Amino acid sequence: MTSRAEEYRYGTTYIDPIELPYLTHCRIFLVGATSFKAKPSWYRAGYLHQQIDGVAVDDSVVFEGLQSTPTTAIDGSQRMIPLNSMQLVVFPKLADSYRLRFQPMRWLKELTLGIWEYRGIESDSTEDLIQVVRAKLETIEFKVDQL
Repeated sequence: MTSRAEEYRYGTTYIDPIELPYLTHCRIFLVGATSFKAKPSWYRAGYLHQQIDGVAVDDSVVFEGLQSTPTTAIDGSQRMIPLNSMQLVVFPKLADSYRLRFQPMRWLKELTLGIWEYRGIESDSTEDLIQVVRAKLETIEFKVDQL
């Protein structure tokens, strides 16, 4: 029979990893995780992983005579999700599509997880600056043509 201290020390996991069963093209998410049974000193709910499928791994050096290049899934990036709060998660654009997997902290016995994806238009400051430069360039070209 194991005690609670032994379970904690040896890493008993109460909640299995949660794999979202679909591919997504979005990379911006709002993630909320709550647990009413959590101790006040616990601040992490777990980690959200960006899992990229179909990564080709050329391992013919290890496995000679391999006829094709196998593919595998890898974790591209991960973000820590705080407990009992909301977190904006922005993953890097590493692939056109990927899956999400949430790995809860092993000591949590219950957890409510909510994930919302942003489906709007994405732009960054670099793209905005390029548009400003293009507009100014058109103005300069127009003035040069008027000379």
